[in-house]
Amino acid sequence: MSALAHAPVFFFPALVAGLTALLWALDGAARARRPMRAGFITAFVFALGYFAAGIFWIAFAFFSRGPAFAPFGPLAALGLAAILALFWGLAGAAQARLGGRGPARILFFAVLLFAAEWGRGHVLTGFPWNLPAYVWPGGGAVSQSAALIGAWGLSFLTLLGFLTPSLLAGRPVRAGRYAPLLVAVIVFAGLFAWGAQRLAAAAPGEPTGVRLRIVQVDIGQREKWQDGNQAMVRDRYLEATGAPGLESVTHVLWPEGALPLYLLEDGDTLAPLSRLLADGPTLIAGTPRRDTEAPGGTRYYNAIAAVSFPGGRPRLDGLYDKVRLVPFGEYIPFAGVFRSFGIASLSTMVEGYSPGEGAANIQLDNAPPFAPLVCYEIAYPLFTARGARRPAWIANLSNDAWFGPTAGPVQHLNIAQYRAIEEGLPIARTASGGWSGVIDALGRTNRLVRPGVEGAFDFDLPPARPPTLYSVTGNAAAFLFWACALAGFVVVRRRSIAKLLRRRS
Repeated sequence: MSALAHAPVFFFPALVAGLTALLWALDGAARARRPMRAGFITAFVFALGYFAAGIFWIAFAFFSRGPAFAPFGPLAALGLAAILALFWGLAGAAQARLGGRGPARILFFAVLLFAAEWGRGHVLTGFPWNLPAYVWPGGGAVSQSAALIGAWGLSFLTLLGFLTPSLLAGRPVRAGRYAPLLVAVIVFAGLFAWGAQRLAAAAPGEPTGVRLRIVQVDIGQREKWQDGNQAMVRDRYLEATGAPGLESVTHVLWPEGALPLYLLEDGDTLAPLSRLLADGPTLIAGTPRRDTEAPGGTRYYNAIAAVSFPGGRPRLDGLYDKVRLVPFGEYIPFAGVFRSFGIASLSTMVEGYSPGEGAANIQLDNAPPFAPLVCYEIAYPLFTARGARRPAWIANLSNDAWFGPTAGPVQHLNIAQYRAIEEGLPIARTASGGWSGVIDALGRTNRLVRPGVEGAFDFDLPPARPPTLYSVTGNAAAFLFWACALAGFVVVRRRSIAKLLRRRS
């Protein structure tokens, strides 16, 4: 039920009820003969259901790959949910052992859950999907606080605020029990009011002079990668790209892995593009690429290429290789072990990709510099360059067709809206099988292209805003909240903690 708080439902009271029930269950686990074990199991089982319901769309990536992969879909979704739930299980074990019974226990549990969320968002490659902050729709009033404290800071406030109703249990109900809940309501009312004022006061800004054509073609994953369909896919993209109005466009965007071929090597694609885009717009496209001269043999990359066609000849103006790769989708962790069970990568053209060197900007002659992000790289806060290297916009090219008609594409869009707010930068997003369009620097989307719609859609790029407080200070506010809550718990429970330490010594 708690997963209903996230996109596309955004029913945040579901998570309020879920966290309250979880804390009450952990209060019971604290009285068990083996409280740490009981606490771990309680929180783990809760989180297993919470994450499985929130990211069940992962199974569709396996269904899309074909019958040979379909049986692994549910196992992969449950397996990933179980891995993420381990972090919450550890938090539950610590809560049952150390949290105590008083009101201060909500401070400690918020500290533990935030640490669990931080851990699952950073350990190994991390998976910071459906953070607690994302229960507030991106581009809405409350989400504007991400410009100050980021999604991580808002996540901590959300966890702590959503735990306050748990203090209302028990008899008799004293007036003081309502104080934390009242404070939480005041805090979120203040965030809402500040965000609403920020949205209302936002000036339109100076035009950028950049007009984007987002190309979307509705081809299923299995059909797209079927042998012999390369020409059909190419022709559909070329036809959509050449729709009327191309003369007023400065840049054409194709999604991640638009064509089932190596675009930069394919003369049958570059030749018609050279005629279509001669001395015209720059193509920014997602494409697999290979480096045949790499040390140790050929290396493959999931890339974004910016190609212009001066005089009708292709010229590579910028190239970015994806850094944060999707486990099993783009590389196999512990590859030898999994291959022994016959489990291969979901990638169709190659068995696995290599990561790029790091985040980068691409500078073009006809546009301000932009940060290229491939697919779920948009899920990582603070991934774009800052300071003197701060870009003017972000291009997020994705392939959401893997995830079918599920909540996955909507959640991906919501995450992208938070990155726009945090950075104060507009985002041009083209997502095959997902939600495409332009997000302004406040996270708003005036017009979106729905999944399953085919054609060319033109947007003016909105201007950037000045650097946000979060883009300058990073997660300092989130850790300040965390440290203050932990210190408050220690102060209130200092006698019990001292007694416990003496007992253990």
